[in-house]
Amino acid sequence: MMNKVFFQEMHQLSHEDDLRYRLLIRGMRQMLEERKRNRFNLLRRLEYRKSRKEVQAKKWS
Repeated sequence: MMNKVFFQEMHQLSHEDDLRYRLLIRGMRQMLEERKRNRFNLLRRLEYRKSRKEVQAKKWS
């Protein structure tokens, strides 16, 4: 998982290191993009399921 590796790298850098903050910003961007992609895929699957619903026959009177 990207999050574990990312945070392990962050812990190895000192607080004064500029690279730490660049990695933090890059990691947050990646996590947000991943969330966005997952949300988009979920919405696409829901729309597909909705369009494929079987049309049920009306009850006979």
